[in-house]
Amino acid sequence: MKNHLRLLFPFLSLLLLSCQAQEKPNIILLMIDDCSAVEFSCYATEEHPSAMPTPVIDALAEEGVLFNTCWASPLCMPTRAMLMSGKYGAHTGVFGNSLSRPARDFASQHIPIPKMLKDAGYETAIAGKWHLPGNAGEEAWGLDEYSLLGGYFRPFDGDITWDGLWFSWSEASFTFYDTAVIGQNPGKYPALYWHGAVVENGKLLPSGPNTFAPDLCQEFALDYVKRERDKPFFLYYPMVLPHDPWLGAPDPENPGERTELGFLSLLERVEYYVNELVVTLKEEGLWDNTIIIFTGDNATLSNGKGSCSELGVREPLILAGGPIKGRGSSDALVDFTDLYPTILAMAGLDPENVKGLDGQSFTPALEGKAYAGKDHIFSYLDLERTIRTREYMMDGRGGIWKCSENGNLLDYEPLEEGPETEKIRAELMQYMEAYPLPTEEVFGKKRMDQVQPKQPWPSHHNTTMAAWKNGNAWMDNERRKGNSSMH
Repeated sequence: MKNHLRLLFPFLSLLLLSCQAQEKPNIILLMIDDCSAVEFSCYATEEHPSAMPTPVIDALAEEGVLFNTCWASPLCMPTRAMLMSGKYGAHTGVFGNSLSRPARDFASQHIPIPKMLKDAGYETAIAGKWHLPGNAGEEAWGLDEYSLLGGYFRPFDGDITWDGLWFSWSEASFTFYDTAVIGQNPGKYPALYWHGAVVENGKLLPSGPNTFAPDLCQEFALDYVKRERDKPFFLYYPMVLPHDPWLGAPDPENPGERTELGFLSLLERVEYYVNELVVTLKEEGLWDNTIIIFTGDNATLSNGKGSCSELGVREPLILAGGPIKGRGSSDALVDFTDLYPTILAMAGLDPENVKGLDGQSFTPALEGKAYAGKDHIFSYLDLERTIRTREYMMDGRGGIWKCSENGNLLDYEPLEEGPETEKIRAELMQYMEAYPLPTEEVFGKKRMDQVQPKQPWPSHHNTTMAAWKNGNAWMDNERRKGNSSMH
């Protein structure tokens, strides 16, 4: 009997550990590219509708919780750095899409989310777009697997030759055939969409003229969540959609055909992918133990991308699945530094054990508890900084705006200069003392000269003021129908 018990105890211990692991939720962090919150009908108001209905994302918000105000950064890389570190650029060195000197060893200096979760017993993977310092295959990133588009800093080890379509950001809608090593020419990239390059765990996937590259990343994501496993998983899914060039996507109603050119075609493809993912999770019996986080990295091109103000940084933030059911909407102020400690808390880790975080966990809001959020949220791009409290927002050129309850900039009020406005600015500037601007030592003289703001201080940010004056006309912008670029 004793011998049987000796055999039984190790088995029971393993079984208990397996059950404890499965008590941790699976987590899918799904971030779309270049898409403002106002593009979604769940963020629309009667006065300010969205350009098209988005029933899939609306349903996700109905099932979970929608945050009315979530700030990212005006451009891709600083947003991703905030997300992966829980820190602002002043504490990582990532202030823009160009790497500053201290940021090149990012993953070894700031423990990224996948590494934290992997060390806590999670399986980890990434699908989509990299655009972070370093290499997805580095141990410091903590990623078990990846399926990534072949541009954006060569997210793989070794040289890979691509003989398909290429493009340059100087004219993103123009593609051309060539054979070259990916990443060898910094001004030339493998195509993002049709006949695009996807590298999966070090291998280049087959691709042809009728291959829509994001479909390959989607197939990886669907396969990944369906696998049998005895550990929880973390899938970081930064889609490239609906980033320009705004080419047509596969038409689900007419196989073999393509949808029309334009931004909305790619947004419809986002809806298609998210629906596929949610349906798969429910069919596989994973929905009740999987949390989806849906957000975006910066505003839509032609409606705020690159603008250092609420216009350029307000993104959708919706969480659903697992225990997050029917929580409604939250008016708490959150920004991308808050996602890091929140995800750690979801995984059963204590964010307090990570030193130097700028964010704070918003898990009380996910549990249906009262949560006021932070007293301010913050963002930046190179030498510009923007900050917001519940009442006021200061844009990147020091312009002060009175905020509205709905979070839509079009309902804000730009305040004229005067003693009261100066007092508000001084109070907001006090918060920003903790987030100093980069110096020439960080940027180098050439970059400092390139990014010097040309607009006087203080004044209302030019593109933000123009958007405010144009009102709902943003959705009729001709650029949304064509192919212009700004990566």
